[in-house]
Amino acid sequence: WYQRRVRADTFALVGTIVLWMFWPSFNGSLLYDDASVQQRVVVNTYLAICASCVTALVTSQLVNGGKMSILEVQNATLAGGVAIGMSCSYNVAPWVPVLIGGLAGIISSVGYSKIAEFMENLGAMDSAGATQLHGIPGIFGALAAGIVVVASTDNQYFAADTVWTEKDDNTNGKQFGMIAASIVVTLLISFVTGVLNGLLIRVPICDKVTKNKLIDESPYFNISLNVVYDAETINGGDGKEFTQLTNA
Repeated sequence: WYQRRVRADTFALVGTIVLWMFWPSFNGSLLYDDASVQQRVVVNTYLAICASCVTALVTSQLVNGGKMSILEVQNATLAGGVAIGMSCSYNVAPWVPVLIGGLAGIISSVGYSKIAEFMENLGAMDSAGATQLHGIPGIFGALAAGIVVVASTDNQYFAADTVWTEKDDNTNGKQFGMIAASIVVTLLISFVTGVLNGLLIRVPICDKVTKNKLIDESPYFNISLNVVYDAETINGGDGKEFTQLTNA
C-alpha cells in the first residue's frame, strides 16, 4: 500500500503540471471577444501562479520541519491561479498578481498542514482539499480584487484608458459592493448545496463499509480472485511502518 501510494502521489504531479499550464484558460474563458484582455489574463495568471509555487514550497518546508509535503506540492502551488481569478483581467502592475499569488500560496500551504487537521478533528472531511485550494484562496482573491478596485482610478476590466464611470456609471464603490455581494452569495450557495449534499450521501442506499475495510474495493468493483498478495511490513521513515502488498 505504501509503495502504491508513493507512486500515486508522484504520478499525480503530472496533473498538477497540466493544471498549471492551462490555468489561464480557466480564468479567461469568458473573455473570448477581447484579445488584449486575454493577453492580460494570461500574464497576470502566470505571474500569480509562479509566485504561489515559490511561496508554497518554502512555506511547506517551514511548517513541516524542513521537508516538503507532497500534498502541498500538488495543490498549494496552484493557489495563485485561484486567487487571481477575479482580478486577472485588471490592468495592474506586475507586482500586484505576484503579491496576490504569493500570499495565496502561503495561505494554502498553511491550510493543508494546519487547518485540514483541525477540520478533521471537528469531524469535517475534505477528501479533495477543496477548502485549502479553492475555498480560502478564492475568498482571499476576491477580497484582494476588492482592494485593487478601490485603489484604482481606471476601469481595469476593459481598456486601460476607460474609467469606471464610463461603463454604466459603474464607480469604484459600486464595483467593490458587487465583489462583496458576490462573496456573500457564493458562500450562501456553497453552504446550502453542501448541506443538501451531506444529507443526500447520508441516505442509506449502499451498505456501510466497516472501518477496517475502507481500502477494500471488492464490494463495488470486480477484483481478480486469482491474484494472491504477500503482506510485508516496511519502514516508511519517521518511525512509521506501512504494509506493502506484492504479488505472491
